[in-house]
Amino acid sequence: MLTATRRCLFLVSFSVPLCVAVVSGDASEPPRFRTHTIDATSEFAACAAIDVNDDGKLDIVSGGFWYEAPSWKKHFLRDVQVIRGRFDDYSHLPMDVNGDGRVDYVSANYRSESIYWVENAGAEATPWKKHVVDTPGPMETAILVDVDGDGRDDVLPNGKDFAAWWELLPSTEVGAMPKWVRHDLPSEAAGHGVGFGDVNGDGRGDIVGARGWLEAPEDRREGRWVFHREFSLDSDCSIPMLVVDVDRDGDNDLVWGRGHKFGVYWLEQLHKDGERQWLRHAIDSEWSQGHSAYWADMNGDGNEDLVTGKRYLGHDGKDPGAYDPLVFYWYEFSTETRSWTRHPISVGERVGTGLDLKIIDLDSDGDLDVITSDKCGVYLCENLSVGWAEPTNSNREQAHAKDGGQSPPYENHQQVMMYKDVSGEHLPVKTLADLCVRRQHILQGMQAAMGELPETSRRVPLDVEVLEEIESDKYTRKRISFTAEPGDRVPAFLLIPHDLKGKAAAMLCLHQTTGIGKGEPAGLGGKPTLHYAHELAERGFVCIVPDYPSFGDYPYDFKTQGKHYASGSMKAIWNNIRAVDLLVSLPQVDSDRIGCIGHSLGGHNSLFTAAFDQRLKAVVTSCGFTAFHHYYEGKLAGWTSDRYMPRIRDLYENDPDQVPFDFYEVLAAICPRSIFINAPLHDSNFDVTGVRKVVEEVGKAYDLVSLRENVVAKYPDSAHDFPDAVRQEAYAWLKSELK
Repeated sequence: MLTATRRCLFLVSFSVPLCVAVVSGDASEPPRFRTHTIDATSEFAACAAIDVNDDGKLDIVSGGFWYEAPSWKKHFLRDVQVIRGRFDDYSHLPMDVNGDGRVDYVSANYRSESIYWVENAGAEATPWKKHVVDTPGPMETAILVDVDGDGRDDVLPNGKDFAAWWELLPSTEVGAMPKWVRHDLPSEAAGHGVGFGDVNGDGRGDIVGARGWLEAPEDRREGRWVFHREFSLDSDCSIPMLVVDVDRDGDNDLVWGRGHKFGVYWLEQLHKDGERQWLRHAIDSEWSQGHSAYWADMNGDGNEDLVTGKRYLGHDGKDPGAYDPLVFYWYEFSTETRSWTRHPISVGERVGTGLDLKIIDLDSDGDLDVITSDKCGVYLCENLSVGWAEPTNSNREQAHAKDGGQSPPYENHQQVMMYKDVSGEHLPVKTLADLCVRRQHILQGMQAAMGELPETSRRVPLDVEVLEEIESDKYTRKRISFTAEPGDRVPAFLLIPHDLKGKAAAMLCLHQTTGIGKGEPAGLGGKPTLHYAHELAERGFVCIVPDYPSFGDYPYDFKTQGKHYASGSMKAIWNNIRAVDLLVSLPQVDSDRIGCIGHSLGGHNSLFTAAFDQRLKAVVTSCGFTAFHHYYEGKLAGWTSDRYMPRIRDLYENDPDQVPFDFYEVLAAICPRSIFINAPLHDSNFDVTGVRKVVEEVGKAYDLVSLRENVVAKYPDSAHDFPDAVRQEAYAWLKSELK
């Protein structure tokens, strides 16, 4: 029996709701958080809250050091092995391993391929000793769960090439070394992503992975675990994946983040005709590297919330979006709208979420705080729901009432290799990290002209309705509609090729008006040179073709329906993002191989959408573009209508130099992803010399990452068209980019 002063109050659940009452001053108000820097120099990826010195206060342990509460004075704990540039300390799972009443911790590691536990010998008896349990293979951390249902925690690692769990046997002799028993599982559970919880409602905890779930037998130690291949998720699912009843309908769903790419998702469990089915929903797609996910009641309303955030340089900067600003959020699910509201914990600070953070009432004030450790430091995010204490260290502290921000003014929007720092000083873009700072400013400038990107709460279920199906020799063409947000359904076409072998690449196909790009051969009303969805589907791409608001089959009144939008462009961008959500939800689609293509208006919107949605890996744009003032002075003054960007008109009339973004920046915001440009020489709407200037300037950004070949520009001898030869070249390019 642990004493109160030696207990580690690890209050977050991986698979079941918290059994903790959290008091909130006002449960209707979302909590605010204040960041305290514990150690900005630390590079360890895991942490725990343990009373190291037996003074009744929880201290913070991370890697080779512990930090004494409440001053957070740093003390040496042990030397941690460094393997190929990384500390071998991927988790801090708190448990009293040797039964001496002190809280030890367990670590499961990738590079040493070992599970070990670190013995808590007290504050004075350092270094703490490491004891190796087993070396089963590479692991990206582990979780503590009661696999066998005996009331004691077991260790369930996320094995890259193996699947097993470890049971700690109760010690029968005082002072005897702990004994661990390995229990192997079917190999199908191996891979990036693991979770634990009751999937089928039989009262036993099952094990989930990216490729399906393992049904727990009655005897979890000796019985046969049965693998159910009922879903196939992403190759980089978070650790843990959450097995929780999101919609509170009595069965457990799945929640996970993409550990090395963009997106946070949930998989709804459904039942039809006695069979279990799964439906994928998007939660958020604006940030990457959601390597860990947690389930805890953050606002004290009695319902658990999703807590997740961005890991810092998980693959040393090689992941998509790795250098984007660090963000850390909690998400509140509404059973009424069936959507998630995003709340900030830390945005734009140095707080990375690492591999193993802890959610805990660290200051004993009745709300849940967060401690997190990553290669960018150790931090305490203090929950201010129930008052707040004066900080004990003031370095880099900031209370976040909301996230977001405004771009600093740029005098030259055509010069993309400069950015402004926090003081407003112009600095040259020298690294991808610098370019990502400029990218954030570009997106803020685009929103100043187009209106803000909608919040996650508008991401309601897609509720796809199939209105008609037509079979061709090579694909099925479905006329569908889907819900982009409350009260608005978007008409679209969905083309699914026959005889797909595995998951396929997919394309978001954007058009100008009815028929263009819809996959309609000429006999069905399509323009022969522009039905690229039809041609791409015949080449094996899954294609979705949403209508633009107010065009085609999509009646839309921007004065009434568009009240949430400052422009038709942002409404179209949001619809397109939801169309990508739909593609990602399809079992036929490889979520890592999605591109976008468009002509004319669709070409511009391909660029706009790709700037905001980094899930789009390759973009084909068939249009011209140049400096934005051209649009107002030239023939495209219609771009300032409600259908497009009416704010541009007002901004330009007030001061032509203060239009907040330009096409140079739009393409730079897509870097380092791939862009194919068709810019006809005789297009009367555009000056092709302007396109050449944009390509040359943006090429400098691609040179920064040695990827100038990712920008391909073609200048055919034609008018406002997407000629056959160029289109065929674009399709071959897409095959290569999305292979």
